[in-house]
Amino acid sequence: MRGRIERVRTAWREMKALLREDIELQAQWPRTFGLIRADRPAWFTFVYLLFAIHMFPAVVLYRVQVFFYEAGFPRLATVVSRLNSFLFDVTIGNHVRAGGGLIIAHGHVVLDGWTTIGRRVEINPFVTLGISNSSRKPFELWGPEIGDDVNIGTGAKIVGRVKIGERVKIGANAVVISDIPPFHTAVGVPARAIPGGRRRETERWEPPKA
Repeated sequence: MRGRIERVRTAWREMKALLREDIELQAQWPRTFGLIRADRPAWFTFVYLLFAIHMFPAVVLYRVQVFFYEAGFPRLATVVSRLNSFLFDVTIGNHVRAGGGLIIAHGHVVLDGWTTIGRRVEINPFVTLGISNSSRKPFELWGPEIGDDVNIGTGAKIVGRVKIGERVKIGANAVVISDIPPFHTAVGVPARAIPGGRRRETERWEPPKA
């Protein structure tokens, strides 16, 4: 019993820490445009994002799903996963793990297999990350490993046990079946890597002046 309680507490702390990073990243734009004051408490920012940012609830449900699974309630985790799929068309398997600052831009997203996602990763619509069942690769339950600060373009597919380096850009509709080194862009079917990934943002984004 004591072990179960400690497991729940550990999962709860982990969920709160990751959600805090999600909130901070997604609150940047509303704060930039003056929709949220910087001195607002965390609970206010959370509620604002929950009702004003289209896909933020999908990220919250995913965090709750992982909490239930890590706390030892896999059936509840599966129920939350089904709810996310029904409400937001975001289907995420129980073995997918993502770092803080996760952004799911819109729906029609499938994340499955033993997939790991780094911090500050943006996933656009119609993206699939998961297992491979192609003739070129043997079937296995391992999905891709996505590095930090990766942008995955609309319609992209990353399948199989491949590694995507940090600050990589995955082009729209690219099909990635092999590793992509850091600071590269992946384009094509099958995708090839070309130098030039996401630039390192050293300053806070500012809207253009009129």
